[in-house]
Parts: sequence; structure tokens; C-alpha cells
Amino acid sequence: MTQTQKRRDQVPAEDRWDVAAIFTDDEAWESALEATRQWPEKVSAYQARLSESEDVLAEALQTWLQATREMEKVWVYAHLRADEDLGNSHYQELMERARSSFVALMTASSYISPEILAMEEDAIRAWMEREPLATYRFWLEDLLRAKPHTLSPQEERLLSMVSEPLSAFERVFSVLKNVDLAGRLPSVEDDEGEQQQLSHSLFIKLLENPNREVRKAAFDGYYREYQGNRNTIATAMDGGVKSHVFHARARNHGSALEASLFNDNVEVAVYDALIEAVHDALPAFYRYMDLRRELLGVERLHMYDVYVPAVPEVNLEYSYEEAVELVSLAVAPLGEEYVAVAREGMQGGWVDRYENVGKRSGAYSSGSYDTLPYILMNFTGTLDSVFTLAHELGHSMHSWHSNRAQPYHLADYRILVAEVASTTNEALLNDHLLSTLEDRNTRAYLIDRYLDGFRGTLFRQTMFAEFEKLIHGMVEQGQPLTADSLDARYYDLVKLYYGDSVAFDEQDESIAWEWARIDHFFYNFYVYKYATGMASAVAIARTILEGQEGALERYLTFLRAGGSDYPLNILMRAGVDLTTPDPVSMALAEFERLVGELETLVG
Repeated sequence: MTQTQKRRDQVPAEDRWDVAAIFTDDEAWESALEATRQWPEKVSAYQARLSESEDVLAEALQTWLQATREMEKVWVYAHLRADEDLGNSHYQELMERARSSFVALMTASSYISPEILAMEEDAIRAWMEREPLATYRFWLEDLLRAKPHTLSPQEERLLSMVSEPLSAFERVFSVLKNVDLAGRLPSVEDDEGEQQQLSHSLFIKLLENPNREVRKAAFDGYYREYQGNRNTIATAMDGGVKSHVFHARARNHGSALEASLFNDNVEVAVYDALIEAVHDALPAFYRYMDLRRELLGVERLHMYDVYVPAVPEVNLEYSYEEAVELVSLAVAPLGEEYVAVAREGMQGGWVDRYENVGKRSGAYSSGSYDTLPYILMNFTGTLDSVFTLAHELGHSMHSWHSNRAQPYHLADYRILVAEVASTTNEALLNDHLLSTLEDRNTRAYLIDRYLDGFRGTLFRQTMFAEFEKLIHGMVEQGQPLTADSLDARYYDLVKLYYGDSVAFDEQDESIAWEWARIDHFFYNFYVYKYATGMASAVAIARTILEGQEGALERYLTFLRAGGSDYPLNILMRAGVDLTTPDPVSMALAEFERLVGELETLVG
């Protein structure tokens, strides 16, 4: 039967997230937005007064944080509604109005950091040791660390003002990909002879189809549409990367990469070490690719073969309700409270479950201190979808724990540790599956699936990280990003990472413009955190599953830490030291061990 997507108004309420829990309707949102208009003036009232006394500084910080807290709630409602249907101009308008109000608040508060940094450092440090500023000690210490990269009040105001227009590159790409381009994707014939209109999520599902002709048709049809949009996307990417470079140079950082890592207090050496470690492990990855080639029974792999399960006779499909049960059982080692809250969230109003016309592709966890930790996904019934649910649940449960344990200004954890929480859930899910299913073929399938997770997370995301470093370096050296230059550099990386088992002939050439569909290339060095997150999660999950003394409590403490310290310090308390190669090396050793086990199972 030909599958057609539902319109948003056709999606049952039980399959949607409960955005009405934030504001009952748009009218209530309008009232809240109007109330936020008072905050820029209230925040500005403290300008040029912060050095008067520790009480005045505390009042200013409290006012600014309360303003931000209320503005975040307004923003979350608007952006969730907009993502339900990117073609709904009403909610796109609401989101832009919320964005403008947020920018107004950012502009009004832009004096705070430079004014604090202009104060005598000994004086501010003395204030930090006493109430009412003691609660802001970590925030203030982090601010003082940023002193060499903080500009004058006038310059900070200008940077705040340009943030909105410079974010347009990402918005242009998002609308092009999710609305205009998505509406032009062709239909392809499935293995039952029925026509299926391609969508972003259906594309991946068809690449998992055991029929090689279906995979090839989906691959060719999907990327053919991107081919015609490469120049527009390359122009948007060139602008996005230049905006990253602009901000880095404006704040006196040595490079865009250095600037992006500064907030997490991570050295560039950690980023480079990840790439180096994965390069060293490529022979094991080539071994896995060659094993996949043999299992699929083909002379040479093509890029449309890398998603399909290498043990195709095992077909695992789940309803959403079955996925909830499976994930709940998998995270049982994290304790009864964790399971109870997670189950209620997955079955209640946290998750927007299925694809509909215009809905944003992919998956994410979002929310604010005063909202539910929402999850957007496009559940298709595959094992991938179950893992996506577990992954995003990890983010949302991290938010749930940190929001209850930390005050507002310390609850927002950084992305580097967020990916650890999500990937730990994936590791627990995989272990649960392997521990409960004994059939030889099924185990081989699950191990192959987990190895493919390594491919997608540790190897593929590191490849993306290397591409990001490369294209930012090009711009920093004065080289423009064009469709042809991006194609050439991306294709070279794909060939390096996948090796000689892939043919890389004319059937694979369109993978050269895969860069044009990757949202994360607009996110400023985000993707390396997936790879380091997986390495950290492998270590944490193993200690919990082995029942090591204190392992569970260390992990729950990690979840409760929020943003109360730098990510690497929080991870060290959980037993993971990313300043050493050990976590990445352990993960890659586990990958190689599982390749050997799969070879034995299918031998």
C-alpha cells in the first residue's frame, strides 16, 4: 500500500507532545510574550551599577536570570509548535517574534559580562566567597576565565545585535531541506512494486531494505534532488562557517575550533586526539566493512549498502508501545525511580512520535527549566527508531535530574556531557537485547547492529568532525566554500574512512554531496561530542552492568550535576577521563572484539 503522510491536524493527540502544558493556547503565549517585553528595561537598569556592591550585583544577576528563564519558556513553546509543521507560517512567525524578543533581552544584558570583567578581580573574588554571590561562584569563575575573550560593552552589544541576522544561514538551510526540497523528493518503487514518496526518514528506512535495487533507487533518487540544490546549500554553509570564524576572531580566539571548545574548557588536543585515535583504528573498521561485504554476498560494496543489516534474515520491528516497554527494561539497571519517570514520560506528553507533513526531520530533546523535557522523533518501527527513543530519552532524563538537583543558573548541562547520557542508554539497550536473545542468527544481527552503531557514531561522527575542521580551516585561510570544493573534500574523507571494500565508482559518486544534507555542519563543531560521548558511555555502562561498587550512584550524581562544573571534571567524577586516550581506545577495542565475535558467529 502506498504510504502517505498525515497532516498535523490528523495526528491523534496521544501521539503528540503536550505543548499545551507550557501554555494552554496561543493566546496565553501572546500574554507571556508581552510580559517579557518589560525585562530588557529592568535588566538595563543595572548598567554601570554592578560595581556598587555585592548586593547590587546579586540583584542584577537575579533579574537577568529570571528574565532569561521566562523568555526560554516562551521560546520553547514557539519553536516546538514551529517544528510540528515547518510549512505553517503562523508558528514560524511566532518563533521569529520569540527570537526577536530573546535578542532584545540579550542586547539589553550584553553589558553584564564586560562590566563585571572591568571590576577589580580581587574584589569580585572576595564577593564570591560571601552571600548573596556565593551561589554564583562557578558562573563568575567561568566568566573571569573568559576575560581575554570579552569585549567592551559597546562591542558586546554589537555582537548581540548581529546574532539574529547571522543565524539566518542555518534557518535558510533548514527551510530549504525540510520544506522546499522535501516536497520535491521523488517516489521510488519498493520491493513490493509500490511507489513510495521519499522523505528524510523513509530514505534511511529504504537504505535498510534487503533488496539492493530498492536501496540503490532510494540512494539515487534522494541525492539527485540534493545535487540540484548544492550551490544554494554551499552558499549557506559558506556564510555559516564565516559567521563562526567571525565570532572567533572578534573574541580573540586562535581559530573557530578553539573558540567552539572554549565554553566547555576543552583543549584542541582532545579534538585532535579523537581523530588520530579513530584513524589508528581504521584497519579494524576496514575489517568490519569487508566482513559486511562477504555477508551481503557482493563483490564490492556501494555506499547504499552500508545501512542494511548484514544479517538480513532477522527482521525486528516494533510498535511504539513495544519500544517503550523494551527501553524501560533496558534502563532498569539505573534504578526504579529512573524507570518510573522514563516510562511516564514516554507514554505521556514528552514525545512527539510520528512523521507528518512538514514536520522537522530527525530527532532531538528540548525544553527549559520550567517545561517538560520534550522529545521530537519520527518513529518508523525499526530498531533504529527504538535506539533513537532510548537516545533522546537519555537527554530528557538528564534534564529531569539536573533541573531538580540544581538551581536554574547551574541546571543547563553542556552538550559534551549530554551525549554521554544519551549514549549510555543506547549501550544499556544493546546489552539488554544481547542478554535476552540467544538465537545465533538474532545475536549476529544485534552485534552487527551495534557495530553499525559504532560506524554511525564513533567513526562517522569523527569523519564529520574532521570535515568541519577542514572546512573551517579553508575559510580561515581565505578559501571560499563552493559546491565543487566541498564535494571534493568530503568525497576524499569518505574514501579514507570506508576503505577499499567500497567500490567508489560512478554508483557512489553522489555520496560526494552528502555534506549538503547534514544539519550539524551548521552547529559549529557539535558532532565530535557524539563520538566522545559514545566512548564515555561504553565505559560508564560497563561499570554499571558489571555491578562495580558505587558505579550507579556515580552515574546518577553525574546526571544531577547539570552545569555545576566543567564537562571534563564532571566526567572524571563518573570515572571517565577524556584528557587521556583511554576512553576512546576502550571503545575502539570493544568494537574490534565485537567484530571478532561476529566473525565467529557467522563463520
